[in-house]
Amino acid sequence: MDSRLPSPPTISNATTDSTGIYREYTPGDLLNTIDWVYFFFAWGISPEHPQAAALRREAETMLRRLADEGTLARAAGSWRRAWSEGDDIVLPATETESATRLCFLRQQHARPDAPCLCLADFIAPPAAVAAPPTARSVGLFATAVANPADTVPHPSGCPCCNPLPPNLRQRTPPPAAHRPPADDDAYSTMMRQTLLDRLAEAAAAHIHAEMLQTFGNETVNTEVRPAVGYPSMPDQSLIFDIAPCLPFDRLGITLTHNGMMIPHAATCGLVFAHPAARYFDVGHVGADQLEDYARRRGTDAADLQRFMTRRLA
Repeated sequence: MDSRLPSPPTISNATTDSTGIYREYTPGDLLNTIDWVYFFFAWGISPEHPQAAALRREAETMLRRLADEGTLARAAGSWRRAWSEGDDIVLPATETESATRLCFLRQQHARPDAPCLCLADFIAPPAAVAAPPTARSVGLFATAVANPADTVPHPSGCPCCNPLPPNLRQRTPPPAAHRPPADDDAYSTMMRQTLLDRLAEAAAAHIHAEMLQTFGNETVNTEVRPAVGYPSMPDQSLIFDIAPCLPFDRLGITLTHNGMMIPHAATCGLVFAHPAARYFDVGHVGADQLEDYARRRGTDAADLQRFMTRRLA
């Protein structure tokens, strides 16, 4: 396994069962896994900036404060047996889980030196019986960071707290935000949120590393963990298809009707372990591709447009 991935820390509240792995991390558990490059990027500076060292010291002070407030990162991950059918990945039913079809988009701008990629390319079709285990399973993960000091009760009947069926035609506006500013000044508020976001990503790195241990000495890809909204998976509505495969209730994640996760510091996506897997950008989506994609998703193209406005050609 790639030594750059963290070894999962010893966590007192940890469970592993037939449905996957569930972990809880304190900020201290994740401190050495935080990607400070992206933290500085959020502030618009490089790690070599003259103010970077002072900013990191203030961030570490805030992390200790978050730990004192009871901040907790929750993470869940599991592998599902899978095969590809065209540009879709099929997860067959198990004793505890129903069958799921995940539909993806393919690059449309051909290049002479590279194929047009789709995430389904990294999973073998049913006929490929000799494919390695890494090509016959797909991982699913989600993380969320809860800070008791930032959370206030949601109003009675709040739609984001109700079970949300994957109905893309629902047009009810999302509820107003239920998170008040954590501090009186914008600087502290931004510091808290950027650190909570980094903790969610650090938790994802830990759960990813632990998931890969499933393959033992098998050659695995240690890098590819696209989240919903990434360039290779730009349709935010896919989260409605992935959510039933993960314990969102246990993680404390709710979804708005636009597919946004609450709390804000949360991430959800897929893990591809096949060595050939890699990140890529789907690019612009043409009208004909959108129609085909909507047909496979079982909805109308007009219902999907609002989730991919910036991607439509």
